[in-house]
Amino acid sequence: MTISPTVDEAGWMLQRPTVEAGLALDEALLESICQGESRFGLVAWSSTDRALVMPRRHERVTGFPEARRILHDMGWPILFRATGGTPVPQSPAVINVALALRCQVGSSAAHLEWGYRRLGEPWCEWLAELGVADADLGSVSGAYCDGRFNVRIAGRKLVGTAQRWRRVRGSRDMAMLAHGAMQVGDTPESLVDVVNAFQKAIGASERFQPESHVALGEVLPGFDLEAVLPGLIERLGEAD
Repeated sequence: MTISPTVDEAGWMLQRPTVEAGLALDEALLESICQGESRFGLVAWSSTDRALVMPRRHERVTGFPEARRILHDMGWPILFRATGGTPVPQSPAVINVALALRCQVGSSAAHLEWGYRRLGEPWCEWLAELGVADADLGSVSGAYCDGRFNVRIAGRKLVGTAQRWRRVRGSRDMAMLAHGAMQVGDTPESLVDVVNAFQKAIGASERFQPESHVALGEVLPGFDLEAVLPGLIERLGEAD
């Protein structure tokens, strides 16, 4: 699926950076909250290139240099991100949405769950608006970078979610960045195979299953992403 820049009536735009620049957009959004420059922000992007993105700790894994060479030869260079989890492919078939907020928080467990629901529940409501009746939040056995708050369709992973929290400068408030990566095009096999190639190259036994994933284009064939994506941004902006 080809995704071109999109502007809604309020001037919101889907950005089309490289993967590396897209990761930097997320960081800049969080930093603007940390520096007290804003209390809320949203950015959405889909990359013009592709890469396998992972936490830097993977660099210390035995076999990583060879894995990096293999992935590079496949046309999937490796980049690093600040959040945890397992490797995640980024390509023009993936839409990323990052939500940043200035918050006052209580217990760690409570604010983490709140952050995931603040991102995931409006996402499920948006899918329902598009006619997807069975969208919810939960884990998915066999999915790469699995978590308790994936956005699922009929039990298959559509959106992977992650969070980062940092202190707001000169305040007891916290800055939250919640990020969702949604596969909209290509087949689940096309992305799962890349992650499994890395797993094999580093000698890891775990393999991920294409049937545990779903692309939005499979569920809504022929849908007009440029027309409907601003509705997701609007829901995320309006949620309490």
